[in-house]
Amino acid sequence: MKRTALKLMTAVAIGTMAFATGVMAEDKVIGYYMDASDDFYKAGYEVFKTLAEREGWTVLDVVGQGTAPEQISAVENFITQGVDALLVVQNSPETTSRTLKLASDAGIPEFHLTHNPPNEPGLGGFAGYDWVYIGEVAGESAMKHDVTKLVMIEGKLGQGTASGQTEGFLKSYAAAGKDIGNLAENVGVKGAGGTDLQVVFWGSGGWFADPAKKVMQDAITSLGPDGFDGVYVHNDEMAAGVLQAFEEAGLNPSDYWIGASNGKEKSWDWVEKGITTMDVNETATLEADIASQQIKAYFAGEPYKKAVFVSVIPFYTDTIDRSKLVPFFHDDYMAKRDAGAFVYDINDPSFRENPDY
Repeated sequence: MKRTALKLMTAVAIGTMAFATGVMAEDKVIGYYMDASDDFYKAGYEVFKTLAEREGWTVLDVVGQGTAPEQISAVENFITQGVDALLVVQNSPETTSRTLKLASDAGIPEFHLTHNPPNEPGLGGFAGYDWVYIGEVAGESAMKHDVTKLVMIEGKLGQGTASGQTEGFLKSYAAAGKDIGNLAENVGVKGAGGTDLQVVFWGSGGWFADPAKKVMQDAITSLGPDGFDGVYVHNDEMAAGVLQAFEEAGLNPSDYWIGASNGKEKSWDWVEKGITTMDVNETATLEADIASQQIKAYFAGEPYKKAVFVSVIPFYTDTIDRSKLVPFFHDDYMAKRDAGAFVYDINDPSFRENPDY
C-alpha cells in the first residue's frame, strides 16, 4: 500500500514537473519595438505575432516616431515589465548601443531586425538582408540596359539599409570595369561619376511615396526627359511615388530603366507589365520569420545562426515567376508558408550567416 502510494505521488510529481516545464517553454513574453509606423515594419510584426502565438508567447509592442529616446524608453519599460526577450527595429546603431547595455545588464537578449545593430554584449541575434548584394543585382540589371545617367533615390541618406544598396550598385559597375569616376567618394553629390555612370540627380525619399515623388519631380524638371536614362529607387513605396511623378509629367516609365527593391505584390504587376524593369523580393515577413526561429532556438537552448542574411529573389520583366515569390501580406504569407511553397527554415543554406557578427 505504501509502495503504491509512493508510486502515485511520484507519478503526480513527475506530471507536475512536466506541466511546469511545458509552461516554462511556452509562456514567454517578447517586447517588440519598431522605430516608426512603417508598412515594412508592420508586415514583419504581424507575421512574428502569429508565429509567436503558435508558440504560446505573448508579444508586447511599441511603435515609435523615429526618435532615439523612444527606443531607449521602450526597452527600459520592457525590461521593467520582465520580458523574456526583446526584438527591435532600431533608430540608429548609437541608440542600440545604449539599449544593448540595458538588456545585457538585465540579462535579457535583444534581437534585431532590418537595420544592422552593433555587435556588442546583449545582442541575441540579427535577421536582415544583404543590402550590398541587393544593390549589386540592381546595378547589373542597369548595366544590361546601358544606363549611364542615373537618378538615385535613397531611403535615408547614410542609413545602413540605404547606403548598402547604393554601395552595391556602384560596386557592380566598378567590378565590371566601368568608369564611375569618383562616385564612391562622392555619395550624395549630384553630377558625380565617370564616362560609364554618372549620378545626375541624387535625393532621399525617406522610404515613403510622397517625398520620393517630389525628388523625382525635381529631377524631371531639372534634367528634362532626356537628361537621365535610369532611376534606382530603394523601396517599392518610393517607387510608387516615382511612377506618379512620371505619370503627371506625361512620361512613359517603360522608356527608362527603373529598378527597386522590396518585391511587394504591387511590384510583381509593375515588373510583369514592364512598367518597372526589375525588383528584388526581400520581404519583412520572411525576415521576421527568421527572427522568430532565432528566438525559439534561444529559448530552447539550441544552437542557431546569430546573424543571418535572409534569402532574396531578384525578378525581371522577361523572367518573372510569381509562384516563386514570397508574399508581403500576412495572410498570403502564412498560407504559402503553411503550404511549403517557399523555403523559410533558417538552417537552409540559402540563409547565409552574416560574417560581420
